Order: sequence, then C-alpha cells, then structure tokens
Amino acid sequence: MKRNAFALLALLLLSVASAGFAKEIETLTVGLPGDAKSLDPHKAVDTMSFAVIRHINEPLVTVDCVTKEIVPVLAERWEMLDDHTYKFYLKKGVKFHNGEELTADDIVFSLKRAASPESLFAKSSGKYIDTEGFEIVDRYTVIVRTNGPVGGWLETMKHPYANIFNRKAVEQGGADYFRNPVGTGAYRFKKWVKGERVELTAFDDYHGAKPNAKTLIFLILPDDSSRVIALETGKVDLAYAVPPSDYARLNSSANLKAVKAPGLRLLYLGMNTQKKPLDDPRVREAVTCAINRDAFGEVVYQGNSVKPIGPLVNASSFTPKDPKFTGFDPARAKALLAEAGYSKGLTLNLWTANFRDRVSGATVIQSMLAQVGITLNIQVFETGVFDGKVKTHEHDLMIGTWGMQTNRDAGQYWMVLFHSGGIGATNWARLNDPVFNADIEKAQRTVDAAERTALLQKIWDRLCELHPVVPLAIADELYGARKDLTGVDNFCDGQINYLGNVSMK
Repeated sequence: MKRNAFALLALLLLSVASAGFAKEIETLTVGLPGDAKSLDPHKAVDTMSFAVIRHINEPLVTVDCVTKEIVPVLAERWEMLDDHTYKFYLKKGVKFHNGEELTADDIVFSLKRAASPESLFAKSSGKYIDTEGFEIVDRYTVIVRTNGPVGGWLETMKHPYANIFNRKAVEQGGADYFRNPVGTGAYRFKKWVKGERVELTAFDDYHGAKPNAKTLIFLILPDDSSRVIALETGKVDLAYAVPPSDYARLNSSANLKAVKAPGLRLLYLGMNTQKKPLDDPRVREAVTCAINRDAFGEVVYQGNSVKPIGPLVNASSFTPKDPKFTGFDPARAKALLAEAGYSKGLTLNLWTANFRDRVSGATVIQSMLAQVGITLNIQVFETGVFDGKVKTHEHDLMIGTWGMQTNRDAGQYWMVLFHSGGIGATNWARLNDPVFNADIEKAQRTVDAAERTALLQKIWDRLCELHPVVPLAIADELYGARKDLTGVDNFCDGQINYLGNVSMK
C-alpha cells in the first residue's frame, strides 16, 4: 500500500515538474533559411521578415489556419454596417511593448499608413482602404470603410500589411523604426544582427496566453546542410525548410524528429500566353496533358508533396465543387499538337531560378515533354536575375511559385497571378482574357458569400479552359526539431508560424 502511494506521489510530482518545465523554457532557438529584410510590416514583402514580425505585431482579426474561419485578435468583435463599412470593437487593456494602451486612434493611424505612399502595399491591399472614411466612435470603437465593396476584405487582414502599430512609437522611430519595432505581440524586439540572428523576449504584459519560451532566437542559416547540422549538434532546437533528402534520416534519429505540414506554396509551370506557339490554348493544353504530376512530385520532392487539384493552393478557403482539371494524357497531348499544326513537334525555352527543386523539376519536365515531341531548352538563372528576366516576356515557359501564407482568399490569389493588370509584375503567364478579367473584378467587389463562391467556381472553370499554367506540386513544409519539442506537429502557416505555443515535454 505504501509502495503504491509512493509511486502515485512520484508520478504526480513528475507530472507537475513536466508541466512546469514546459512553461519555463529559457530559450527557443530556430534556424531560418534566410534573414528578414525589414521588421516594419509595411516595408517587407518576404516570408522571413513576416516569420519574425508575426511575433511582434498583430492585426484586428485573422484567419485560423485550421478552420479557415475569421477569428478575433485585437478586435473582440465586429459588425458589417453595409457592403463597405465595418465597425470594430477593440479588446480593452491591450498594451504595446512601450507601455502605451491600444486605442482606436492606433487603428486609424495604422490602416492609413498601410494605404500611404510609404507602404509597399499602397497599390495592392492598401488601395482598398478608404483613407477618408474612418470614424472614431470612442476610445475602443472604430469604423473603417473600404473603397466600395471588397470581396474577402476581412480575410486579407491575415496579411501583415494589416498589423496595428503604435502611433507614438512609429513617429518617434522615424526612418529607423524598422530597427526597433513596437507591437502588441507575445514577444518584444531585443536585437537584430543582420545576416546572423534576431532576438526577441517574452512580453510580460501580453494580452493573450503567455508564450512558453522566455527568449526566442532566430538564427540565419541559408545553407540547407548547415541548418541540419545545427539541429543535429544542438545549436538550434527547431529548423525550418529541411531538405526532403534529410527527412527520413532525421526521423530515424534517437533525439530528433522531422515533421511534415501542409504546404502553402504552389509550384507551377507558367506559359507565355501572348507568344507563339503558346498563344494557342491547344498547345497550352498539350503541355498540361504531357506532364505526369504524380511522378513529378515523387521525383522532385521524394513524395513530400501533394498534387494540386488545379491552379490554386489546396489550403485555400475556396474549394471548387467540380475541379475537372486536365490530367496526364500523352495521347491527347500529341493529338492537340497535331491539331494546332505541330505534328512534327516544336522547340521551346524554359527559364527557371537556381533553386534545387526548380532545376530538378525543369529536367523532369524536359523528359516528359520530349515524349510528346516537344524539345525543351532549359536556362537557369540566379534568382535575382531570373526575377528581372521574366519581366522581359522573352520566355516561352518558366517555373514559378506563389503562396498563400499570408492570405487564403482565392480571389486575391488569382487577381495577382492572372489579371491583365499584373502583366509586367506578377502575371508571368501574361494572361489577358476579358472574360477572366471581368469575373475576377466582379468577385473582388462581391461581399455576399454565396454569390462570391459561385463567381469563384466560374473563374476556376475558366482558368481550367485557358491553361495559363500547369500546377505542378505543393511541397510539404518540412521541419526538423528536438524529439522532446511539442507543438511543432500543429504548424499550419507555412514558415510564418506562431512559436509561442511550442514547448518541451
């Protein structure tokens, strides 16, 4: 009896100690594949900046990455007064890292700043904000208006452009504000050594659940091998962007694990729809039919990817009822080429940046297209050169990627990739289709959920007819971590995850 009581007491003490240890992590060190460009959300467009900013700043609302529902953050609740007017009721007692309390004035200041010329989003997300339409009802209530009806506008607040700033901190920081950002997030900024590390510390007055780690350090480790070695030697507790070739080995380790999460970036083969012979939809469909996307994922990502159901990331808040996307059919590819006047085959160029998966993918595509009579000449460019080259529109084919880490709305996604207004910027397929343009513009003005869903289905069907791109693969997000690290299995925001819930057993 005494022995059983002693065993029970020991078990209880162990449980308490374990629970306490999970809350008392001194430092969580994370290996990132790149450095932040800026810690000011209005001055950054890159994933690594957003990965850090996620812990410093917060928006009014966001989209839950599991349920895909809009959830409150700094706003307790909200009302839609008409098709372009939103009333937000703020959470009271929220503190900024400088001790200032969050008020309606900070909301107006932040969203006006997002739409101002100093913001990189002034001509994209910021253009939807009516800068003359704000009303401060009281200290904790604010009315925000958009420039006419904007479909999916609340969903766009998941993007860091909609993060809320403290007016006083921004005005005092001036041009150097990005070096010492102030937010309402679970962590406050401590130090940034460019190219080496970013250090954050837990914010004692955080309005939400307190983060588990007292200090959060991001180590900049661009080389894949160096990042994996840092994990294996204990230099980092968690590593982002683990190469597929290391996934199985890490999982067989006694002290480490590899974790797979749904990917949020679509790798696609873009076709120059305004250049012969790809200006012919039959040729574009032939290219689509020639590519075995199941085999592509197995070879390029060693099975650590999923096949897209069409020209959209599967994690989108919109899911088509009838995907009906063209599948692998080499016989049809040959027939379409013959019908278009290329029965003897044709030669195309393919441009790609020098990322490992894209170069590997290019050679796989080259082999597949050869089977239907298309000869492919591959040109590989350093990523900066590639970004400039595709804007010259001299390519036939190119391999690109576009993600949904900051916005799960299909309308916004397609607007950027395929609207004619994006030619020369993000529309690398150079699609200029009047039917698509009209429908996507209407979807972006439609706030009724059912009506907008019907429009998105129509747009999906149109894209599947036009074949501006071949959706190749959605690579899984692969993370490496200490085996005793918990919370990693719940990641679902790509490389912009909130890390305050990570703990140790």
